[in-house]
Amino acid sequence: MKKIIFYLVIGLILSCSTNVHAQQKDKKIGFYGGFGLNLGTGYTYLSLQPGILYHFRKNVKVGVGVQYTYLKSNKAYYGVNFRYHILGYNTLLLYNPVKYLETSIEYENLYIKKNYNNIITKFWSPALFGGLGYHFGPVVLGFKYNFLYKPATSIYQDAFVPFIRIYF
Repeated sequence: MKKIIFYLVIGLILSCSTNVHAQQKDKKIGFYGGFGLNLGTGYTYLSLQPGILYHFRKNVKVGVGVQYTYLKSNKAYYGVNFRYHILGYNTLLLYNPVKYLETSIEYENLYIKKNYNNIITKFWSPALFGGLGYHFGPVVLGFKYNFLYKPATSIYQDAFVPFIRIYF
């Protein structure tokens, strides 16, 4: 029963997003975003990533966005206490060479405050992504590659990062 309700809610969200996207197709300004939520015993993950796009030409869009991520785990369940606050911004250039294909160049700069077993570390983590995604309706699914990736200073675990971008 829970799966049926989950699929109904996802279908409703996507159909509403499709309607909003269709209504704003001829406008110069649009919105995009991402979100994440994962709650478990001793674990919390919350991420919000809103942004605004300007339709520069028919197949070209430029945008800016902000993001905030909160991540926390409890020592009793995972063996360590950690808490992350991640705040940042991004700029992006999107190009659609054909109807269902989206290429992107994105610069992202994140300020990370990490508390790991009561040791606090603060640092900036820049990223320059080149991406490729499949566009269907108001959603793009794809992968992007971080050209500035360094394992010691990146918040990402790998240079290749999957993404889902939703347009409103």
